[in-house]
Amino acid sequence: MIERLARYVAIRSISREEGALAETVAADLAQRGLRVRRRDNNIWCEVGDAQRPRLLLNSHLDTVPPANGWTADPFSLRRDGDRLTGLGANDAKGCVTSMIAALLNTKARLDAGERLGGTVVLALTAEEEISGQGLGTLLEELRPLDAAIVGEPTGIVPMTAQRGLLILRGVATGRSGHPANTPPGSADNAIQTAARDLQELEDFDWGPEHPLLGRCHAHVTQINGGTARNVIPDACEFYLDIRTTPAESHRELFERLDHRLESALHVHSDRLVPVATGQDERIVQAVLRALPDTQPAGSAAMSDMVFLDGIPSVKIGPGESRRSHTPDEYITRQELEAGARAFERIIEEYFRGPI
Repeated sequence: MIERLARYVAIRSISREEGALAETVAADLAQRGLRVRRRDNNIWCEVGDAQRPRLLLNSHLDTVPPANGWTADPFSLRRDGDRLTGLGANDAKGCVTSMIAALLNTKARLDAGERLGGTVVLALTAEEEISGQGLGTLLEELRPLDAAIVGEPTGIVPMTAQRGLLILRGVATGRSGHPANTPPGSADNAIQTAARDLQELEDFDWGPEHPLLGRCHAHVTQINGGTARNVIPDACEFYLDIRTTPAESHRELFERLDHRLESALHVHSDRLVPVATGQDERIVQAVLRALPDTQPAGSAAMSDMVFLDGIPSVKIGPGESRRSHTPDEYITRQELEAGARAFERIIEEYFRGPI
């Protein structure tokens, strides 16, 4: 696995540039006797002895660009004892490597005559870091799917709930004029209107608390208004980045905010919805049997789990989220091995079915 991880780290695969890595991974899988399919920079293959149930194993091939502060070549895996440092080693080429190992071990057991009683679908996809042409565009090719494991660095803690993202654009309007002729606090000043709305957000009811994710929360991330220092602004625009939970739909939250604020609200993006998988779902029970010392948790970080609405899914994998997108990103040898064992045990327990 370390040799494979080193080869994958050495191949630049920043979002939209995953082609060379997809080709290499597809060749590795084909060399082991798997029929690999590819669309754009996404690849997938199947292992099994029955059509249903179908369990998806998914992780992503792309990385963010290397951040400032790397102390060595980010595209050359550096080994310091058990620490394996390189761009994507943690997020998420370590998960990719561990999933491949688990799939190949499952295939070897099937080749030796063991029964699985279903199908494992391995999909290694593109553009996860930018929510682009990846898993969300591929689902119809992969269906039917009965459950999914999304490989992300979670410390091998099962994440059964994940926040969504709602981005709203607010537009406050006023009436332009000369400051000398406009009373302070006048409704004509669009910036002051926007300021009142942003202050309202401090006391806004952000909805019910989710048991794993807590409450929804928001930040103002951009604001723009005014044309000159001596002109009352007749428009002011701001953006809200709202991290949502499954406790309230994007539509319900938008309607409550729209009713509360003076500014006109517009949906800039609402496609990344929050997701949650109930603890009684077969995939969650399989994960808990495979990893009896763990408990379900919630994830604030986004992942391709967002595209699996309606498919019971769990986000889990080796590595730690806090290392992602940082200089000298790393995973350890022990984490890599533990990830492969965890994925293999989850496969076994899922197809063993409910107890």
